[in-house]
Amino acid sequence: MCIRKHMGKRKICIILITFSLLMCNITNISASSEVEFESMRGPLFGGVVIDPSENFNESTTAQDMPSIAHIFTATWCAPCVEVEHAIEDVANETDVVMLTFHRFAGETEDPFGSENAEDWWKEWFKDEMPLQPTAIINGGDLLIGASQGSYDNLYAKAIEKPVLETSEQTAFPMIHTWYDSNASELSWEVLDVDGCDEVKTFINFVEDIAYFPNGSNGLDNYTHIVHHVKEFNGGAGTVDLTQTLSEINAYDGDDLKIILTFGCLLAPLEGVVEVVTGGEGEGNSNPLLSHIGIIPTIMTIVITSMIISRRNNSESIN
Repeated sequence: MCIRKHMGKRKICIILITFSLLMCNITNISASSEVEFESMRGPLFGGVVIDPSENFNESTTAQDMPSIAHIFTATWCAPCVEVEHAIEDVANETDVVMLTFHRFAGETEDPFGSENAEDWWKEWFKDEMPLQPTAIINGGDLLIGASQGSYDNLYAKAIEKPVLETSEQTAFPMIHTWYDSNASELSWEVLDVDGCDEVKTFINFVEDIAYFPNGSNGLDNYTHIVHHVKEFNGGAGTVDLTQTLSEINAYDGDDLKIILTFGCLLAPLEGVVEVVTGGEGEGNSNPLLSHIGIIPTIMTIVITSMIISRRNNSESIN
């Protein structure tokens, strides 16, 4: 009777150990297949402004381009007004290019938000839509709220230009841009950017000013509204914008502009950035547990079984 009792305990132990180890293997195999090494977001630069009704041909250095201000706002956001006015004042003094994003998700009052623009903000800045007025200069830190988004803070950031590594032949990266208004064809090329692991190109379709007196924040005119963003891999390309321009209309008037910006992606530091995705849009920076493996699992079960067997034999003799 005693022997049967010990045998039952041994079987239960083996079954529990086997189940636990196999579950570890399954979990690790699943997680390992979803490992991503994600590049870090570097500075944003460029800010080439093009009127789609006119031909354009320009070559300049990235250092001579203006700073870029990304703003998140809404027509009902009263605190946003102070931040936007501060940015407007800074832009008048420093030629900052403003890109204003309006809330889209669940919006009932603001007519300027778009799903495309909101998705771009979330993807690039890795942030859900802020609940406070937010400004980001050259892709740097978020200046949130009326205190951080003050004139002094915005001005200090605006006069700082992104530091981009270049080749020995040039002092700063060169940006060449061509636009044929008859064919609505845009071409661009960024040269000598050695500090970026990868360059992303963003074509922003921006309305200069729109009149909307129904907003509850007291503004009648809203400026620099981003209606759509097209994203391309690499720092050079050519694209026909005929269809996009026909589909994107200014809210009022005929003041749609094309603003070309570039994003610098930096390679992750070795062994630091290791993302485990647990589902769509989710991430976890915790490193993976090492994969146990099937063979070590079997060996562990055998050794455990032998130890339990010897212990039971010893107890039955006693």
